[in-house]
Amino acid sequence: MKVEKRLLARVEGTAELELIWKDGHIYDAKVRVASSRGIERVLEGRPFMDALAITPRVCGICGHAHLMACVKALEDAIGQVKLSQKAKLVRDITLMIEMVQNHIKWFYLFVMPDFIRLGEKLEEFEPFRGKKWKSAISIASEAVKIIAIFGGQWPHSSYAVPGGITSNFTNADLSKALSILDKVTDFFLEETVGMSMESFQSSKKFGYWEELKGDVKLFAELCAKYGLDKIGLSYGRFLTGGEVFPCISPGHFTGEKKLCSLNISKIKETDISPYSGAKVVRYNGLPYETGPLSRQFLSGNPFIKRLYKIYRDSYMVRVLSRLLEIWELIDATREKLLYLYALIKEPSYYTLHQKSERVTGEGIGIVEAARGTLIHNVRIEKGTVIKYDIITPSVWNLGPRCERYLGVAERAMIGLKNPIHAEMVLRSFDACSVCTTH
Repeated sequence: MKVEKRLLARVEGTAELELIWKDGHIYDAKVRVASSRGIERVLEGRPFMDALAITPRVCGICGHAHLMACVKALEDAIGQVKLSQKAKLVRDITLMIEMVQNHIKWFYLFVMPDFIRLGEKLEEFEPFRGKKWKSAISIASEAVKIIAIFGGQWPHSSYAVPGGITSNFTNADLSKALSILDKVTDFFLEETVGMSMESFQSSKKFGYWEELKGDVKLFAELCAKYGLDKIGLSYGRFLTGGEVFPCISPGHFTGEKKLCSLNISKIKETDISPYSGAKVVRYNGLPYETGPLSRQFLSGNPFIKRLYKIYRDSYMVRVLSRLLEIWELIDATREKLLYLYALIKEPSYYTLHQKSERVTGEGIGIVEAARGTLIHNVRIEKGTVIKYDIITPSVWNLGPRCERYLGVAERAMIGLKNPIHAEMVLRSFDACSVCTTH
């Protein structure tokens, strides 16, 4: 057997992939993430409101999702917290927009350039120089302006607090946000799927992903050329914990043609493994994949239903699920922005009945981040954080093996013959070492 260690480039933080080769195939694979900043321990002994400023620093890519999970956990611990419909909608909007900009950058900046490593001449996707690469950066930067309109800044905003949000906005702000969203929509239709809205909606109705054009078509053709439409399969078990009406619902798929409701008490996290700074997380004792593939499969997206029926949870399907989720998020965001016009006079914030120093309780906050289900647990005594625990999407997907099962991403690489393919499969889960170990 031959052992090969590959330091992963173009990831958030530092991660190492260890491949064990036997007879020209990957016999075993380990995802090593060594660093750990100990955000959870940093929070212990602090006033609970400090968590709103500290947890968004877990990650510079999905920090907003951490804010949303944190504020939900705090509200659950406090109990009987009143929220206006206005505040709920704004929180949903900013969370979804962070996911949209993340999806765009991930595909154009990280996924497509991998094909250049395989020998493809894709000048438009050349890092730092390619037209598509630059356009993706530009439109993603436009998208986060919507978050800034409501949250004051991005990343690391802390505008969501127990009881609501700290910002007010005008009709002009809503019009500006809708104008920015129109630009993102145009990018998706013109560049990503290469067709009119009417044509796209028609194809989606029956799940005819083969009719899609633009960069989706190019990606699918490249996957077929290199066999990436059939590799990267893992356990075929999917989990979604958060909810964003109407496009994301919680639940899980056992891998046996059965969709089930989610029981949070069945989620268990164990100690850090011997070879990675990440913990092991299991649902009912089993490893589950989380993320856009899980969300879109569970929500019954027609494109993903047809893709999964043929190609299962392959590299191609995992990537296309995330790419096509952009439309679901854009559509829901527009609907919520338009509805806000009627709610603009509602209060942004309701004052808490309890004084901070008297708050005692335990709470859980669950949201969907770009990479999947994110969970924050907090225990507070007399206003002070006694215990804080974070389960990130990266722990679900990139976490290490337990006594019975390989990690989700580890299993997806077994049997591959090309180390670049292995890196690409790992990237299809969007490797993020800082979220894995936080």
